[in-house]
Amino acid sequence: MKIVAKDNFDRESVADVLIADNVPSYYAPAIADFLQERHGGEHASRYYQAVGDDYVLWRGMEEFI
Repeated sequence: MKIVAKDNFDRESVADVLIADNVPSYYAPAIADFLQERHGGEHASRYYQAVGDDYVLWRGMEEFI
């Protein structure tokens, strides 16, 4: 699994950030929840999420050019 940081306000112009790759599926949700509690929140710019290995990162404005 991967842990990614997405834009908390779902803006298309902001790219996803890869935090960790090849994380065991047992630990990935716990790590993402920990990051969300420590660095996320309602007004934070990023939202941390555990996603599958086949997830393709959104490239932000690069997708439109």
